[in-house]
Amino acid sequence: MSQNLFTPNPSEKDIDSSLHELAEHGQSLFPVAVHFTNHDKYRNNMIHTHWHREMEILYISRGKMIVEIEGKSYIGNTGDILFIPPNQLHGAISYKHSACAFFAIVFDSFFIKSHFSDLIQQSYIDSLLAFPSKYILHASHNLPNIETLRELVGKIIDEFVVKEPFFELSLKANLLLFIKNLYLNKDHLHRHDHYADSKDEVDSYKCKKIVLYIEEHYQTKITLEEISTHIGFSKEHFCRFFKKYFRMTFVNYLNRMRIKKAEYLLLNTHLKIIDISLETGFEDSNYFTSLFKKETKMTPSNYRKNPSNVTLL
Repeated sequence: MSQNLFTPNPSEKDIDSSLHELAEHGQSLFPVAVHFTNHDKYRNNMIHTHWHREMEILYISRGKMIVEIEGKSYIGNTGDILFIPPNQLHGAISYKHSACAFFAIVFDSFFIKSHFSDLIQQSYIDSLLAFPSKYILHASHNLPNIETLRELVGKIIDEFVVKEPFFELSLKANLLLFIKNLYLNKDHLHRHDHYADSKDEVDSYKCKKIVLYIEEHYQTKITLEEISTHIGFSKEHFCRFFKKYFRMTFVNYLNRMRIKKAEYLLLNTHLKIIDISLETGFEDSNYFTSLFKKETKMTPSNYRKNPSNVTLL
């Protein structure tokens, strides 16, 4: 199984004022992953708000959820596809307590870009990497070539799962065909005709910096004063800013991130539950168990015995 349920966030060196610098991710010679997630109607937090250098194709196979990308909300229905370019802050919550199942195809731009500046690189890849927010796509039933996109996504998932001889070649080809169809839908791309204004960029940068700080310090005690100072806000302004962009309090977000980390450790290690609670930043194991049950509707022990929410195919 993968070392992470979610692909890692960039480090500070990957963030600059224009938010377009990319770095190669991981050591893999085949930087593609497919995740399947199945949440019941009791799970409010479908995808924890995060960001990464990789591109992502999100395919909703069953149900409904609200996907948020860079502060904009999209209601995703069964059969919908969302393309999330690199470095875009995104997450998802339930839609009116609907159950939802979805696939996430995550791949590094290094996998599809040319290794020298040829026509394909200059015409199609460079712009996608330099101005990612222009290429956000929500493909639903009214998109002219939605069936083509669904067919390509289905092929990519099948190729990744079955792994027939030489599947790497066809999988890469279908990712490139997906990018082609992205351009065919240029009139449906969000923010296609304008760049995000400077305030949006600054706010997006602040959100990413917040997520990065929490990612790097969740195992230790994080005070509101510490993170507010790190971002350059007063505590009051930080709370207002956080609630506006993350739609929950800082404490709720931190606890949900820690629960996500605990879910991974329960499924992928033999650590005792009390050790997992400490490893994920909870000083009180009883409090950890209570929060875990509130979030997943299962105790940590039952979750370990009956995992059903996330699978790396």
